[in-house]
Amino acid sequence: MEIFAAYLHFISILAFAGLLAAECALCNEHLQPGHVRLLARIDAAYIAAAVLVLSSGLLLLLGYERHVWAMLTQPVFWTKFGIFVALGAVAVYPSLQFQRWNRAIAKGQERILTTRDIRRTRRVILVELALFAIVPLLAAWLARGAQPSAIRP
Repeated sequence: MEIFAAYLHFISILAFAGLLAAECALCNEHLQPGHVRLLARIDAAYIAAAVLVLSSGLLLLLGYERHVWAMLTQPVFWTKFGIFVALGAVAVYPSLQFQRWNRAIAKGQERILTTRDIRRTRRVILVELALFAIVPLLAAWLARGAQPSAIRP
């Protein structure tokens, strides 16, 4: 069962990263109203993947980690968790923007996709990608005992 939980965690991380990259690729200056609905669907899947990453990670930690207390006392673990929470907080803006754009398009409003809004939303998505890029480094550091000497060659 532990193998299944680890597999689920790994696959959900890949989905999370892929969906975030898809949002970044689609949200650009050439964004058309027809793509906004797709962006909203990708974002919903991204949120689902984030929930799966968190729940499978907690399952691994609480269900299979032999040294839960040791893990919970590691500052690297809490930094990794904090970055994941920050990812969730930062992700709110693009999600709300996609919903606003979809509502406006459904009402038949023209010219709702301003270059300024698209660029701002894309920058926020790039911040998410940058934050996400730190998580594997922390995970590798944590897997090696989270000691400063663990990152030396």
